[in-house]
Amino acid sequence: MEKTFEFADHVVGFMIKEEIDHKKMKEILSKIENRLEKIRPICLYLEDESDEGISLGGFFKAVKFHFSHPEDLKKIAIVTDDKMFKKSMKIKDFIVPADVEAFKKKERMKAMNWVMI
Repeated sequence: MEKTFEFADHVVGFMIKEEIDHKKMKEILSKIENRLEKIRPICLYLEDESDEGISLGGFFKAVKFHFSHPEDLKKIAIVTDDKMFKKSMKIKDFIVPADVEAFKKKERMKAMNWVMI
């Protein structure tokens, strides 16, 4: 289950309460694609409330999405205390053109401010 919200027209946020596996990532990306029909590029705020992180399938689904939408995501803020999720986002930052930054949960407000600018 996730909560979806918008900070602004160009910023979409998700708060996820379960592992981000292939199926969950597919749901998230579907919502992102719907938003991209209205405005491009967008920024993404993703908070891992469960600290279960992202599965390998979810990670590859996200990377595949970025390759098919190279200019559509400007910034991605990842908020999690899961160390492996943070490390995977650092790797993804080298692979995709979007600016990806990982934040600890206690830095939630910093992440929100960063993704808005």
